[in-house]
Amino acid sequence: MTAAVAEFMQRQTQGEFGGPDPATERGAWPRLAQVALAHVAAALLLVWPAFWNGYPLVFADTGTYLGQALLHYLGWDRPPFYSLFLLFTHWRLSLWLPVLAQGLVTAHLLGLVLRALGRPERVALPLAAAALAVLTPLPWFVAQLMPDMFSGIMVLALWLLGFRLAVLSVGERIYLLALAIFAVVCHQSHLPLALGLAGLGGLLLAWQRGWRLAWKPLLRMAVPALVAASALMTVNAVGRGTASLSPFGAVFLATRVIYDGPGLAVARRSCPEVGWRLCGVLDQLPGWHNGFLWNDDSPLQNALGGAEAWAPEARDIVLATLRAEPGAMLAAALGNTLEQLGLFSVGDGLEPWLPPHGPQPLVARFFPQELAALQHSRQQTGHLVADSRLFVPLHLAATLAGAAALLGLLVLRWQRLPGPVVALVVLVLAATVANAGIAGALSGPAGRYQARIIWLLPFVSGVLVAGMRLVPQHAPAGLRPRFPG
Repeated sequence: MTAAVAEFMQRQTQGEFGGPDPATERGAWPRLAQVALAHVAAALLLVWPAFWNGYPLVFADTGTYLGQALLHYLGWDRPPFYSLFLLFTHWRLSLWLPVLAQGLVTAHLLGLVLRALGRPERVALPLAAAALAVLTPLPWFVAQLMPDMFSGIMVLALWLLGFRLAVLSVGERIYLLALAIFAVVCHQSHLPLALGLAGLGGLLLAWQRGWRLAWKPLLRMAVPALVAASALMTVNAVGRGTASLSPFGAVFLATRVIYDGPGLAVARRSCPEVGWRLCGVLDQLPGWHNGFLWNDDSPLQNALGGAEAWAPEARDIVLATLRAEPGAMLAAALGNTLEQLGLFSVGDGLEPWLPPHGPQPLVARFFPQELAALQHSRQQTGHLVADSRLFVPLHLAATLAGAAALLGLLVLRWQRLPGPVVALVVLVLAATVANAGIAGALSGPAGRYQARIIWLLPFVSGVLVAGMRLVPQHAPAGLRPRFPG
């Protein structure tokens, strides 16, 4: 039976059960219309929390992302590329437009993945979107004016570029490459994740095909990260005079090592001989790392002169801690990673964001016709967190079931599965762990960091397991899978 499953999935991934090309058959236009309707239906399903809320969901950082493009400044803590996405989609008309655009982008990519796995988009896409809308946190990010939804999109886009590009048209390939680049560059945590996935993808390609045939798809997987790194360095060179990937990233790292303990221990041992300004405020540090970073009355904003002014000292603190306490830093990073793996509450960040925090001042200035809708939304009136938590048990059950199914496929059937399918399972599992390491260890454990990516587990496992259940009983066995590119 496993051989029959392998052959059926292999033939699906090669398009043998996909039917005739809708662009060439007599009923092309009706089929294309059905596919378009499927995408629109899926997009609307994936933004349902915004409709329920009465307005697009927002976060504290939404104001920064809107403001960078609307007010023409370069924030110290956020790349400007998602700000440009918002500008080019809202056109100062409505903040509903970016959310609808995010729904369409997500639905389209899911459709490409389904097609790459041999599923008919017309039927499978709305069903998959409906399941994701209820069983996963994905719609809560698609409906929010934040770049976190692109974390999972980046993983799937890199897999398509490396392992299933042949099933796409030329236009789709160009679009997919652009989408992957944007997904990487829109959030600083995406760059190390993309580099790691490209390296892992290269190893999988070499194992499956040999290095001679692996280098082209490996290059396709690496290009988004390389272009994104170049874009980040160019923006910082032009805007800040330093060609750096993250000129003030040391502020986040120093905060993490201080609040994890090793950095604070080093500072207490070394002060005041080292001359750090931090020495004068060690007894005034807030009890929470986000309080240190963002509170208006924090020592960072007052005694230390703000994040930009403190960045050189923060870099020295990180290096000194790394030299003095490498084992403690590693232990703290591993502990944060494990904690982050278990944190994926969809309610994190859905509390009201009232002035001066959040986007309300910018909405009042640039979208005054929508201010009342924002103010009376369920989020701003304090109801949305409770709404979202009703779904947490479903999210937990779907995540655990998805993880178990993918691990089961990888352990029990990897030798009989097509190479692209094995790669998809490995990349999704690796991305789940790596995201926890990057977000938890470098920034600090928070529910939203893991919630933005764990929807991949039930989605991928559901598509693969559903395909196995569709295996025809008469399918021949014993065919060794090939690995299409």
